[in-house]
Order: sequence, then structure tokens, then C-alpha cells
Amino acid sequence: MSQIITVHSYRGGTGKSSTAANLAVLLASSGHRVALVDTDIQTPALDVMFGDALGTVRRSLSDYLIGRCEIEEAAYPAEADAGHDGFFVVPARSRAGVINEIMGRGYDVGLLREGFDRLIDSLALDVLLLDTHAGFNNETVTSMASSDALVVVTRADRLDMAGAAETMSLADRLGCGRLSVAVNLVPSGTPHEPLRAKVENAFGAPVTVALPYAPEMAALAGERLFSTAYPHHPLVAGYRRIIADVSNGTTALRRPAPHPPSLP
Repeated sequence: MSQIITVHSYRGGTGKSSTAANLAVLLASSGHRVALVDTDIQTPALDVMFGDALGTVRRSLSDYLIGRCEIEEAAYPAEADAGHDGFFVVPARSRAGVINEIMGRGYDVGLLREGFDRLIDSLALDVLLLDTHAGFNNETVTSMASSDALVVVTRADRLDMAGAAETMSLADRLGCGRLSVAVNLVPSGTPHEPLRAKVENAFGAPVTVALPYAPEMAALAGERLFSTAYPHHPLVAGYRRIIADVSNGTTALRRPAPHPPSLP
């Protein structure tokens, strides 16, 4: 049984995409077949994070949504980042101009969920992980509605938590599965219990983990993913805590029977 996990934040700048990328690589490096989809058509990030692995992006989620390709053609093997095959990245856009085209023409939002299901089947995935646009739009709402688990990435400041009630209300209405709240970019020396109480009061849900601010991430300058560069760092331990929380030990994240070969 496969699992769909969505990573969301109410505002930009929380480290949402970096969190999604590291969760995906950690899941894949532990032996699961994983696809990471960038559904943030407006402000994509994953094509940059995985640029070396993806090479020239000729097909993307946007191309699929406007009928230029099949969704499977937009899934790029990125096994070098996971250390083995069975890891795929679906970038949001193949070129800058496609954003104008997709916004001008529009698309059938039902194609998103159809594409998610096809990726799971055709790539024999254990986990489909979705990185969303900050805030709410069609792609974000569809991703959340499709999810078995939702990871909300926030910072413990007033602006980031202002949308907590809206986020939780939407998650409840959409019937999202397990919820994991991750407080990111926590400064060194911050007392965790008052921070935890503050965020839990805003979200009305338990905090899974407080992820520390890591100056090493800035030093990487996007050249490598944090979890591969610093596998024993407390931040990576926090990412693993999120994975444990959303998977809840279910069969969805256990290695199933052998899969058919990867697509070429």
C-alpha cells in the first residue's frame, strides 16, 4: 500500500521545500520507492535543488497539466541523491514561459489527482511526496485532499502562525490523514517547552518536532542536500522524527514485495 504525504506552509520562507526534499531523500535512501512532486507551479524550487541529478528538464508537471506529455514523462530518476534507484523527481515547470500558458489556458484540476495515482502505479511507489505552494491555491488544496498525511512547516512567529487556524480548518474539511507540525529555523538556545506551547496553542495540534536553525545549510548554498552532507546532524534527526510520525509504523512505509524495474 502506498502513501501520499503533502508538505505545506502558510507563508513562504519557512524552509518547506528544503524539508520536503530532505524527507524524500531520507525515505528513498532507506529503501523505499519515492517520487517527489513539485506542485508549486508559481514559485518552484525542486528543479534547482536537484538540478545536477535532473539535467535538462524537458517535461514537467505543468506540461502534463496542459496536455503536452504524460505524467510519467515528467518523472526524472534522481537515484544519485538517494544512493540507489527508485527515487524520482517531478519538477513543476520545464521553462519560464509555461507559467503564462497554464494560467492563461487553465487546466482540469482533476488531472492532478489522476497524475498522482498514475505515478504511484507506473513507478510502483511506496511514497508519493508533494511539495506545495505556500498558502492556498488549486494545486495545494488538491494535494492536501489527496494526502494520507500532512506535514505543516511553520516558524514560531506571529506572521507564520497567523494562518494556523485557516490551515487546520482546511485540513479538517479535506479529511487529511495524519498531521505533523514541524517548527523550523529555531534559533540556538531557544527554550523548547514555551515554544512548543505557543505553537500548539495556535494550531490546536501537538508539535512533532522543533527543527534547529543550521548555519551549515546556508554554507552549502544549495550545492548538496543537508541530509546527505550532514547525516548525523540534529536537524536530520528531526527530519527522521517527522517521517516516523507521519508513517506511524504502517505498512505503507515498509518495504513491500519486489517491484518491477524502474522506467528508463
